[in-house]
Amino acid sequence: MPGPVPDVLRQTASRFLDVYRGRLRTFEKEYEVAPGVVMERTGGHTPGHSIIRLESGGDRLMFAGDAVFQTGFDKPDWHNGFDHDPEEAIRVRHRLLTELSETGGQLLASHLSFPSVCHVGADGNTFRVVPAVWDH
Repeated sequence: MPGPVPDVLRQTASRFLDVYRGRLRTFEKEYEVAPGVVMERTGGHTPGHSIIRLESGGDRLMFAGDAVFQTGFDKPDWHNGFDHDPEEAIRVRHRLLTELSETGGQLLASHLSFPSVCHVGADGNTFRVVPAVWDH
């Protein structure tokens, strides 16, 4: 990561833990928060990075956080400077994008263009953003 970022992240995490420690629930692989809402640890990007899967009435949405970024569709083997385990980040990205391309579920990720919701199409060894209708 770029120079001052690790220290800033540690300081922020420490302040967060001071406030929320008593409300946090740790889990190893998956945790069902509520019916149809499941958190899954993915790793690669940052320690403890997780995705959230939402399912209701046959509709699926995956919030992938920082595991997927715009360039990662065309270049899924690339990683960014914030991935603490680049090889794992690449494996996670491939797995998530492949799953979404096969199931047709919607993807929501922090670093996609507004409104950050799409479907995923497979195109050989790469993936494509398939725009989703965003009915606000």
